[in-house]
Amino acid sequence: MPRPSIAVVAPLTGPRAVWGAVLLSRVDQVRSTFPDAAEWHVHDETPGAADAVVRAGCTAIVGHSDADGARRALPLYRAAGLPCLLPFVRAGAPALSWALDDHALARTIVEGAVSLGAEALTVTHDKGAHWAMLAHKVASAATAAGLAQRPGGIPAVLAPQERFGRFVRGPGPVLAPVDCGLASFGALAGQADGREVWAVHPQVCAVRRARTALTALAQALQADPALRGTALTEAVRAHSGAMFAAGGGILGGSWQVSRLGSVCPAREGDWPRGPQGCCASGGTRRDGCPPTTDISLQTRSSTDALLL
Repeated sequence: MPRPSIAVVAPLTGPRAVWGAVLLSRVDQVRSTFPDAAEWHVHDETPGAADAVVRAGCTAIVGHSDADGARRALPLYRAAGLPCLLPFVRAGAPALSWALDDHALARTIVEGAVSLGAEALTVTHDKGAHWAMLAHKVASAATAAGLAQRPGGIPAVLAPQERFGRFVRGPGPVLAPVDCGLASFGALAGQADGREVWAVHPQVCAVRRARTALTALAQALQADPALRGTALTEAVRAHSGAMFAAGGGILGGSWQVSRLGSVCPAREGDWPRGPQGCCASGGTRRDGCPPTTDISLQTRSSTDALLL
């Protein structure tokens, strides 16, 4: 019996390639751990990727780094009866997602500013629909909390980690969403040197989310290679050990606010550990998060806590 075929949808170029690096490195790890569970086929995350995946006749899909693209792809996957696992974004049921909600991120940014004693919040964001939408959500959360929005307030920088330095002006605390599992975390750490940066970060980093999703899928298929469709989705759910809401998102995950130097337990004040940041620089983390492997994406491979 041929092994199940898994479509790995990952960005291979462009600003989202850091997410592809995380996903493909975890695929390599899971392939080594469960060599007979499945065949893993990488698809570049482009506008036509979903159509190509469905035509390829795969067993399941894992990946996607762009929420809008995943939402557009999900009806195609649903119509084909293909389970979809999303470590990095949310797209709604029946996909299973390990990503946190952006509305909760916006509220956490505002709550962080209030906890820092802010009288106002100054939101700056990078170009692109994702950052503009997140800025809108932060503005709405600030309005709901009664926090003014104007120049001169505590800044919230909404941008890719490697572009953080382009948006920071003046002294004082800064809030920024980060993920220590991405290779770009090292660039952020360098640009933040000497600044009071408060990182708004997921409780579980991108590396661990990808590993959890892929491992659950591999375990389900190794136990029963004939699983397909809804039965496979339910088996992945069971092997993940987590509870998911009706909308497909994981329950109980949270955004945290920490000083940048305390985001990763492996760092212990000595950061960045190499050019790619803590999760991407090798070594063993105390929280069990494996390092992200530095790979070429052109080939297959792949603080103190702020209490809110």
